[in-house]
Amino acid sequence: MKLPLLFLLIFSVHTLKAQLYIAPSAKADSYIYAKERAIYVHGHLQLIENNKKESAASLYLRNGAQLLQGPRSNNQNKGSGKISVFQKGTSNAFDYNYWSLPVLANIQDGQINDYIFEPLSNTNSRNAKLISALDGQTDPLSISSRWIYTLSGSNYSNWAYLGDHFDLIPGEGFTMKGVNGINSVHIEGEPVNKGNAQTYDFRGLPNDGQIELPIKKDQVLLVGNPYPSSLDLNKFLLENTNTTGIAYFWDSRENGNSHFLSDYQGGYGTYSPGAGIYVPPVFKNYSDGSETGETGKYYDRKIIPIAQGFMIIGQKDGNLTFKNSQRVLQIGYQQQAVFKAPESTIGLLNLNIEIDDAYIQTLALVFREDSTVNEDHAMDARKMDENSQDISWDIMSNAFVINVRPKLNQDLIPLRISLEEDSKLQFSVSGLINFNPDRIFIYDEKDQLYFSIKTGYLKLELPKGEYHDRFYLSFIDKLPEVAENKENDMNIEVLKPTNVLLNTIDIFQNNMQQQLEIKMLYDAEIKSVKIFDLNGKLSYTHNFKAKEKEFYYPTVNLSNALYIVKVLTSDNKEVTKKIGIRN
Repeated sequence: MKLPLLFLLIFSVHTLKAQLYIAPSAKADSYIYAKERAIYVHGHLQLIENNKKESAASLYLRNGAQLLQGPRSNNQNKGSGKISVFQKGTSNAFDYNYWSLPVLANIQDGQINDYIFEPLSNTNSRNAKLISALDGQTDPLSISSRWIYTLSGSNYSNWAYLGDHFDLIPGEGFTMKGVNGINSVHIEGEPVNKGNAQTYDFRGLPNDGQIELPIKKDQVLLVGNPYPSSLDLNKFLLENTNTTGIAYFWDSRENGNSHFLSDYQGGYGTYSPGAGIYVPPVFKNYSDGSETGETGKYYDRKIIPIAQGFMIIGQKDGNLTFKNSQRVLQIGYQQQAVFKAPESTIGLLNLNIEIDDAYIQTLALVFREDSTVNEDHAMDARKMDENSQDISWDIMSNAFVINVRPKLNQDLIPLRISLEEDSKLQFSVSGLINFNPDRIFIYDEKDQLYFSIKTGYLKLELPKGEYHDRFYLSFIDKLPEVAENKENDMNIEVLKPTNVLLNTIDIFQNNMQQQLEIKMLYDAEIKSVKIFDLNGKLSYTHNFKAKEKEFYYPTVNLSNALYIVKVLTSDNKEVTKKIGIRN
């Protein structure tokens, strides 16, 4: 086959800046085949379908290649030709991916397999089959129509079945379960499906220009990246002020094996552009709302790939808008193992709450000078769905997973706790970024006690019930000069308006006297003390029969090292402190 000049150009330049016209000649088909490149077309595309089915498309985007276009108010792309862009799913026949078409759909009588094809070679694909069976298959690519839905509403009943009648407009998202099996056909060095990673070929005229969708206050809407290029999610969320500015991503247990809703295990991860972080979901059983003990994966959500679907919530009635200025080039889609704070963030803290030794709920606290204590657009992130045993930030009497607020020393930051049964809770902190206060506390309003958790944890046993005005997180940026020489991050202190610090539990390693000192300074006694090395080996244990308020233990016989001190009180509070012994 004779290849046109445009095919050769794409390997020597990164952009095409004029209007782009691709059509077959009388002697040969014409197309552009781009690998790991950005094609930029300032004007519109006119594509004419080729004669041979093996090279029917006009523009092939492979290995992360993407198409970007100049600013315009509407889609002016035209012609009988198509682009072909690959994207991989991440689920088997029992699990959902959330998608959005990067090509223009015919909403009159279209079906999903009019736009999704099965790759056969570098340039040749065939329409996927649309089947009514429960399980999709990879070879030949057969998509089950039973699981194609969209969402526009505020609860489960608002899921709308699409099935054989795919009438979505650009920007609207949809669910689709993956397929079972393996397809070992290799294209550009990658198998079409190595197992739970089906490659789909999206074909059609590319979406372009400004795309608007209506949204109402408190409406949950499934949308997605509508372009054949990556989308700057930060820019999209910040510009769309009719939404809360937060994106939610479905994640679920890998290798599911059931189609029954009662067997589903998953949840919605939360991304805040103002905080610059993504909090993965705690998976729950959809049979009873209980937690599974698993959490989702971490992703860098700032840039989202072609065809990625996600949820948004309306802040007020109006429209949301996708536009070409939000499109960017991003090769690949990376998972991140840690939270990363943006440059504008003053500080970041992750509050981890382990519930019944079964799973950990992570809540993110971010400090920004331009934020408020109330809900701020594209900063504070509501919880998409609450679990039966649930802990969150309390903002304006609503549950939040990300809390962005000004940094205020000794501020009381409210927590919202809902327990359907008696539970054990363990509070600790991690992920401190640009934030290193001398003390971090959990404050119990009922008992008026502060428990320091900066280098240890607090364990509580609470009866079932609602705790919306009892527990708070607080911190002291810098202790008064008189306390600086104490290497004691485990002090538990009551903060008065006069800034007088009164300890509730004092755990202090006095290396001058070669002894560990523990003092109870509220109405409770020491029940037991244990000392562990950092490998978890028990170095010392003592149970108290008498009501002791103070305890002194000589540490001269312990090696110079770091140790963990665990104190259990008579009111069943467990507090830990890391100490350093230097004899």
